[in-house]
Amino acid sequence: MGTLTRPAIAFVNPSVGFSDRRKSKPIGLAYIMAYLEKSGFPSSGFDFGDSEDDAVELAAHYGLDRFDVVGFSVYNESFRAAIAMAEWIKNRRPECLIVLGGPHATAVHEHILRRYPCVDVVVRREGEEAMLDLVRGLGVGVKADGDVDGDAGDRAGLTGIKGTTWRAPDGAGLLVNEDRDFVPDLDQIPFPDAEFTSHSGYPDLTYYDEVQGRLKAALTICSSRSCPYNCSFCGVLTIGRKYRSREAERVVAELLHFRARHGVNYEHVYFSDANFFVSPTRALEVAEALYEADPQVTFSFGTRVNQILKAAEVLPRLKECGLRFIELGIESASEPVLERLAKHVKPEVNVAAVRLLKRLGIEISLDFIMLDPATTLPDVRANLEFLREAGFYDYVPHDHLYTALVLYEGTPIRDFYARRFGVVFDPDDLPSPFTLFELPEVQRFSDTLRAFRKRWQDRIDDALAQGELALASMADGSDGLGGSDLPRESHARLQLDVVSLRHAPNLFMERLLEDAEAGFPLLDEGGDEGGDEGGLEALLPRLGHDHVHLHGLIERTEAVAREAGFAQAPGAAAPHGRD
Repeated sequence: MGTLTRPAIAFVNPSVGFSDRRKSKPIGLAYIMAYLEKSGFPSSGFDFGDSEDDAVELAAHYGLDRFDVVGFSVYNESFRAAIAMAEWIKNRRPECLIVLGGPHATAVHEHILRRYPCVDVVVRREGEEAMLDLVRGLGVGVKADGDVDGDAGDRAGLTGIKGTTWRAPDGAGLLVNEDRDFVPDLDQIPFPDAEFTSHSGYPDLTYYDEVQGRLKAALTICSSRSCPYNCSFCGVLTIGRKYRSREAERVVAELLHFRARHGVNYEHVYFSDANFFVSPTRALEVAEALYEADPQVTFSFGTRVNQILKAAEVLPRLKECGLRFIELGIESASEPVLERLAKHVKPEVNVAAVRLLKRLGIEISLDFIMLDPATTLPDVRANLEFLREAGFYDYVPHDHLYTALVLYEGTPIRDFYARRFGVVFDPDDLPSPFTLFELPEVQRFSDTLRAFRKRWQDRIDDALAQGELALASMADGSDGLGGSDLPRESHARLQLDVVSLRHAPNLFMERLLEDAEAGFPLLDEGGDEGGDEGGLEALLPRLGHDHVHLHGLIERTEAVAREAGFAQAPGAAAPHGRD
């Protein structure tokens, strides 16, 4: 039968160009790696997702040119880094098979192969089965029945694999093979038990359980794939809308597997499903199975507002089984924006879903899109009124205030705006969402809001974390002073100042909107001090029990926290929840 060899395989998660301390392992690549491993094809994983280093330098440092196959999972943000790495590898090792997959590669597979000679093949949609066919056919591979495939050295024999797009061997065009069926039974795919070489490492994933009053080790689990809805901005549409789910027993088995594998008693599960609540009955089965396995386990998931209302009767039982919060896809409180996003709900549905969850005592994590290219000031007004009336002025982090719609390749909303603007977006580019506003007053509003974020938000976050942790330590007597040495009046003022810091970005945004609606008279007063950034001073809210300047409030909060004996540990988690 000859000598059995297997190709050296690497999978790479390229950089998106910025650092994210909440980085987690790329679960899509982990599934592919585990699937290949089960069939006898081990691989190496490299995760550069949050690296700010040069892509080529990373490829050289980690020796990506020593592999026979290198697969990149690419999004719009990481595409150029992937191509830079691929070109470097191809120049040094022309025989290496370069494979691209993921949402962006699926959306523009033909464009990629026409423009970039360094890419050999694009795997569209799901990658497990197509990648296994590819690596089986390389070198002297192994057939599905275990026999040696003596013809595998001829790559022309690989170009017919379903779900792949190739450059024709004669250079006369592309070979776009028929789509591969989705994996019908997700329970047949091994757990995503794969290790990655990471340039920056992974912080411990945790969840602060306010009910039990303790920090828990957390694990991310994907219990289903896709979503049957068609929100116009969602990249899930690129991969496909065929929803499939795993059995509850397999979800529990995965939790127990990684507890044993890592030696960590994971007690919170972050479900990373695109839409966990497609089937409320099935969601309840998973929750009850987790509870039966370990009543201390809590969990959270993401879903749509209309599904919350349709399955309201299931929510109390989910809470009994450990549901702590729901990541809720509200997106906007403006009806015109919701129509553009193809949410197919009215603003009042958002309000009803929030009221229901608050009544049940289930925490909400906001998915929100504050601005899109066609946003008007009345749209922003609707959003701010919703946030205030729904009780989200105390909500942290404040990221939802600064979000803008991203036009991902392959999504209907990108095509909508291409037609609306009369332009053709370069498939390689992800246009900045902060440069596409149609109305000049919205553009100026956004620019000023971003200037506030750059100048103040980190300072607010730091002071807020110190103040909240100081209050928590005083409450449980762990401040080193028995919880009693700080004068009662100072303690009460600290509580008020912490609330004021939570409200500060919202209040600034309200004042900015009022100024925008009036033609920016206050902002223009600061023009001589450096344009809109100079005018920020006139818009900053006065806060706290004595209406102090924001700078003074931050300094006072930090000083009182120090007086209470608080010293923030590196990486400490604030007690308001999600890490």
